[in-house]
Amino acid sequence: MELKQLNRIIFLVVFAISTNVFSQIKMSDIENKKFSINSKTQKQNLVKISDNSDYSIYYIVNRRDFNLKKGIGTHGIAKVIFFSKMYNKGILINFQQMIYRAKTNIYNIILYTGSNDKYMFVSSMTVLDKDFNYEYFIKYHYMPLPPPKNEVYKAWITIQDTKNYCNLIDIDLRDNLIYENINDILSNIPKIPKGNNIEKKCTPIIYAMDLKDFFPEKIIK
Repeated sequence: MELKQLNRIIFLVVFAISTNVFSQIKMSDIENKKFSINSKTQKQNLVKISDNSDYSIYYIVNRRDFNLKKGIGTHGIAKVIFFSKMYNKGILINFQQMIYRAKTNIYNIILYTGSNDKYMFVSSMTVLDKDFNYEYFIKYHYMPLPPPKNEVYKAWITIQDTKNYCNLIDIDLRDNLIYENINDILSNIPKIPKGNNIEKKCTPIIYAMDLKDFFPEKIIK
């Protein structure tokens, strides 16, 4: 009787742990993610590289990356989308990648966050709606407190509506954003104030140059 009860407790603990693992995902989980693309058969602009009942992770295909000779590899920028099925929204972020042409039409890809301690490779992100349209900007900050004393730094994110640059919120973080759960980040979206605030200077938190260099004009599924 005691053995059966113990087995049940172990099962419940394992089940709770596994459920928690699948229901949470962080940007850091993409580190060293490996997959392959066949440039001849891959017709869609998005490659789903991970999927479960809670999240999907997409890799945005850049056809120019397939212009490599056989046996040659190169480093570059990868655009990755973490899509939450709970919130029906995604976060688009830029990472580093190593892409290698293994054989005819086959390209092996390895993803890296590119983060260094609490600094991110590219600190600008966007939140996408269910149709993958840009809905919000996210900017990650890791800066010394004003005035800087004893090298004390603070990490936080700013989230802003792309349609109204007056509306934004700041969320304090304990660590680098890549270690935050995707759903925890998206849970802050409803906190963004609605309507114009004429007392604030209405400027976007992501520079036009960043939008041009790091984000496609339109994401086509």
